[in-house]
Amino acid sequence: MVLPGRIAGLLALVITVGAILRHKDFVRWIALFLGGSGVILAYLRDDWIAVLDGLARAAIFASFLACLYGLRSFVQSAPRLREVQDAFVAFRPASRRGAVQFLGLVFSVPLAVGTVSVVAPLIARQKEPQVREETASWALRGMGLAVLFSPFTVAMGVITTALGERLSFGLLIGSGFLLALTLAAVPHVLGICRFPRRLSPQFWQALGRVLLPVLLLIAANLTLVFSFGFSPPEATILLVPPMGLLLGWIRGAGARAQMISVTLDAWRRFDSEVSIFVGALVFASVITGVPEIASLVERVAGDFGPGALIAIAMVGIAVPTALGLHMVVTVTILLTVFAPAMPDSLHLVLLGLAGLLGWAFGAMAALGSIAFLAATRIFEVSAYRLALGSNFRFMTAVMLLLIVISLVIG
Repeated sequence: MVLPGRIAGLLALVITVGAILRHKDFVRWIALFLGGSGVILAYLRDDWIAVLDGLARAAIFASFLACLYGLRSFVQSAPRLREVQDAFVAFRPASRRGAVQFLGLVFSVPLAVGTVSVVAPLIARQKEPQVREETASWALRGMGLAVLFSPFTVAMGVITTALGERLSFGLLIGSGFLLALTLAAVPHVLGICRFPRRLSPQFWQALGRVLLPVLLLIAANLTLVFSFGFSPPEATILLVPPMGLLLGWIRGAGARAQMISVTLDAWRRFDSEVSIFVGALVFASVITGVPEIASLVERVAGDFGPGALIAIAMVGIAVPTALGLHMVVTVTILLTVFAPAMPDSLHLVLLGLAGLLGWAFGAMAALGSIAFLAATRIFEVSAYRLALGSNFRFMTAVMLLLIVISLVIG
């Protein structure tokens, strides 16, 4: 499969060149800086295979992201989705917070950023800016917590690929799920929010009908991962297109047209993400083969221990993201470089959790996250006010706690 990977990588490069010519924002400069640096370094080291490998990996994630947009259409075309949305309109504040966090968490497992298209109609009738911002922040918190364990997110795909074959994927998923469950339960214990107690059987039936295709897809995805050795992105790429065709045939012409429209509309605008993937993965692929980088990481790990590298990775992801740099750049580079220095499976999982927490921070409260900026536009709230709100404080405390744990373990 090397030749198809090379061809796909060259197609990703063509898309990137088009994005650089089309866009004039920070995406252009990130792609040019990282990709250009990788090419210059490859030229100096005469290592063009690393560039081709980086392009092939970028093509996988571009295809993975394209499938995530298709997966979003599965839910948005569900016949009973409106019933689920209408049930959340009349809740009291505490119940609304708990319900929106729950809905954001559940739908984000398969949809990632697509979940805002499901949650946004819930606050369409709210005119007060403060209420809209609060509701949006809880929806984003649910979305960010799903990043910690969902196998369908770009974050999980980037991180599992960067950490390599030594990573125990099951242990990472399980640890992330327990962490997400704990963080979701904390505001309930503190009385800040609560789960609605009076939901009719019709609501649960509607929710079940909406999520049934997603649950079947999750089961099939995990089967391919654990039984046949596929990575989560590869399994998603194999499953989503045929399942979309089957679902469109079952639901009829109207739903099929809606699924196609939603997917194509998203595909027309995701060349920016492709260019970021190409720049980051080409640079990371080349730089990991530089002996000086490997020796520097070994020296830091020897002097301070792998726990220090985990702490550095988390800070090195969160801070640039808060300043406007997308997570895929720092996650790819730091985890790819630091993974070889992890002595065992526990430290490798902690490094993966550090990357997932940094990505979750970006999804909830960072101007460098495309998902966050897209969510603020859909929710019609201030990006700067939301970025400096409760999610920022919440995730900062969580990351500081994991940093302390990593340093203690050493």
